[in-house]
Amino acid sequence: MFKQLQKRLTLTYSLSFFLTLAVLFVILYFVFQSMIYQSAAEQVEEVARDRATAIGEGHRPEGERFEDPLYLSAIFSENGDDLIYEWQFPDDLRDDFAGRIADRDFSGLIKTRSSVSREDVLIYAIKPVSNVHGSASGYLLVARGMGETHELVERWFRLLVGLGIAAASLSLLIAHFLARRAVRPIQQNYEKQRAFVANASHELRTPLSVFSASLEYFEAEEKQRLSASSKETLRDLKAEVGEMTTLIRHLLTLAKADRNKLAVLQSDFDVLNVFRSVIPYYRQKAQRENKSWISDLPDRPLIVHANPVEIKELLTIFLDNAIKYTKAHDALALKAWTEKDGRTFCFEVRDSGIGISETDQEHIYDRFYRAEKGRARQSGGSGLGLSIARELVDAYKGEIRLTGKVKEGTVFQICLPILKQL
Repeated sequence: MFKQLQKRLTLTYSLSFFLTLAVLFVILYFVFQSMIYQSAAEQVEEVARDRATAIGEGHRPEGERFEDPLYLSAIFSENGDDLIYEWQFPDDLRDDFAGRIADRDFSGLIKTRSSVSREDVLIYAIKPVSNVHGSASGYLLVARGMGETHELVERWFRLLVGLGIAAASLSLLIAHFLARRAVRPIQQNYEKQRAFVANASHELRTPLSVFSASLEYFEAEEKQRLSASSKETLRDLKAEVGEMTTLIRHLLTLAKADRNKLAVLQSDFDVLNVFRSVIPYYRQKAQRENKSWISDLPDRPLIVHANPVEIKELLTIFLDNAIKYTKAHDALALKAWTEKDGRTFCFEVRDSGIGISETDQEHIYDRFYRAEKGRARQSGGSGLGLSIARELVDAYKGEIRLTGKVKEGTVFQICLPILKQL
């Protein structure tokens, strides 16, 4: 239980830590990329604006070269079809930029390939060139190669990915440490509570046994002299002692389950003998309460490898519930069989009682949970039976299947891989 809690906490902590770092890294990457490209774009815009102004004032660019060799420039005609002047401008980009001028796409990024087939990125700006009379005479294109900058951004991206992987590993270690520290006090308190329940249950068994035996002796000795009200009080006392004894037995079973002590002492036995020892009691009880009873057991012996006490307790839990949550004229049925795999033993307890709602079906295996609280108080019980059944079935790596609806009855099917291989 605590290992699963620790795993969930570790996963939650590490995922939260990693997602926080991942979001931070993504923001840093895009901010860094935006700053670099924005700075370059502003430089290109400034150069294009200055050169367009200079050309419009009559300055001729023939033979000029920009100081920065990364700048490429050219002048297109007014309609963008003809290349009038060019400096360091590749011919394979002419048609591309002519199309952008025609589409009035005057700034942005474009990808190209250099002479060594290396992919490059260009930031460009296109400015109209006007003559001294104010009429447009063409467009000045200025572009800057961003290959090295693009590689820098890619290296930054790879660095952040590497840091993210390292952060994920670190987050797992930190989350595991924090989860252990968070679970430790819970586990210590739980261990103290579990030890108290186990010790208290052990200590209560003896006085309850003495009290029960004393009531039996008192009833045998004084039965003839007791009044009707005294007899009813005696019956109530015996019923309460029985409930307390069952509760203590259940608490001890849960204490064993918490210590992983269920399904430890196992032996080979005929499981149908255990069933036959239990059936007469429940058949008679059903008849006294005017309920029908049907049992369907195989004729041949079924040898299983398990703890007979635990299998008997598992069966009685479901039969007790079937008796408690049915009324007069309801039907109860017990059936047992083996699966085709030759190693799984199954039994079914069916009743036509009050049923279990879908909401309650999600919680009936929780400790001390009881559906139909008012009726449960009338029928007795502590809400531990089905939680113990779940612990026993899990200890044998079995399965519980529940079907049924409110006012239509309930069907529990229990399958355990305990058949002895012959």
